[in-house]
Amino acid sequence: MRICIRIQFAFLGRTSDIAMRKQPRQRRSRQLVDSLIEATGRALVEHGLDHTTTVRIAEIAGVSVGSLYQYFESKEALVEALMDKLAGDIAQGLRRLPVADSAGLRETVNGAIRFGFAVLHSRDGLYLELVRNWHRLPTNRVADVLQQHFMELSRLYFIKHYRDYPIDNLQVRVFIVANSVLFTMVRHASQSDTLLPEAAVAEELTDMVAGYLGGFREASADGDGGRP
Repeated sequence: MRICIRIQFAFLGRTSDIAMRKQPRQRRSRQLVDSLIEATGRALVEHGLDHTTTVRIAEIAGVSVGSLYQYFESKEALVEALMDKLAGDIAQGLRRLPVADSAGLRETVNGAIRFGFAVLHSRDGLYLELVRNWHRLPTNRVADVLQQHFMELSRLYFIKHYRDYPIDNLQVRVFIVANSVLFTMVRHASQSDTLLPEAAVAEELTDMVAGYLGGFREASADGDGGRP
């Protein structure tokens, strides 16, 4: 039996939330904006962040630079719009993500971590280029989506298994775990010369999280209030 995670991301995937010179009102103008955002992603994959320019983005989109500047004032504004779109795409994928309700804690954690790594390797290397420059980009949009996914997944799991894992301050603990995992994943993905196998990192992260959260079960049985 499977359940599907339903998470609300109402604030994601809206180009109207991005600072634009003007908003596209008609279908043709919306298609132009979409093509510019998609071209930004292709430019980042082909040329990297430092060598991506508005001229190259316009060329890939098949429009003039003047048309680009009608809606976006800079490359940075286009990258911000791209990050917002990617966050929306991830949110849609997460809504359709099936989770086996019979899965154990370690299996659930491992599946979530491997999903995160799969996202980083998708889009022909686009996410990898973005995480390599995470300190220069508004990556919080994508990180927020993944964080909320991990938190919602954990919430659903521990609500169902609350008798086995009576954890105090679950939201705080999951927040700590989610951000620790995300930071490790991003750091690993951003280091192209790393000698650490991704599979090994995923397994160690799984052991860390499952041990940290699962440890409360043993602690609670010892009568210390659920604290390790």
